[in-house]
Amino acid sequence: MTLSLSLLLTLLLTACSNAPKGPYGYTDRYQQALTSAPSGHPVDSATIDRFIAFFNPLDASTIPAQIDTLYADPLYFNDTLVTLTERDQLAEHLQATAEGLNSMSLTVNHIIKDGSDVYLRWVMEARFSLLGSERLSRTIGISQLRFNAQGQVVFQQDFWDSSQGVDQHLPVIGPMTRWLREHD
Repeated sequence: MTLSLSLLLTLLLTACSNAPKGPYGYTDRYQQALTSAPSGHPVDSATIDRFIAFFNPLDASTIPAQIDTLYADPLYFNDTLVTLTERDQLAEHLQATAEGLNSMSLTVNHIIKDGSDVYLRWVMEARFSLLGSERLSRTIGISQLRFNAQGQVVFQQDFWDSSQGVDQHLPVIGPMTRWLREHD
C-alpha cells in the first residue's frame, strides 16, 4: 500500500514539475492568439446576424451544413471550456454540445464594434437533463470576435463564468462552486 501511494505521489509530482508555472496557460494562449490572429476585417450587420442565428438556437442538425461558411480554418476558439484551433475540432465540440443539451440559445443584448473586433454581450440559456430532471442554466457573457474578408470567424474568445452557469448544476462541483462564491 505504501509503495503504491509513493509511486502515485511521485508520478503526480513529476507531472506537476513539467507543467508551466502559474495558472497562465489560458491567458497566455489568448494573448498569443490575439497578437497572431489577423487583425480582422470590418464586418457588416448581416454577417453578425448570421453568427447570432447559428447559436439561436444551437441545433445539431444545422452545424455540419453551416460550420464551413461561419468559421475559418485555422482559427482560435475559446469558450472557457475548451481552446480549439481547427474548424473540424470546433464542429465536433459544437455537435457534442448541441447533442448533450435539450436546448441552448443566446440573446444578444448589445453589439460593440471596435476596429476589427466585434463584441457581443449576451445571455445564454441552456436546458439539459440531469439526474432525471430538466435544468435551466442562465448566464451572461461576452464574445470577442474577428472575421476574415470572407465573413468567417477567425478568432472567438467567450468570456463567461461557467460556475455561474452549467457548473452549478453538477453534483459535487455545483455545491463547491456555490460555496466558494458565497465565501469569497
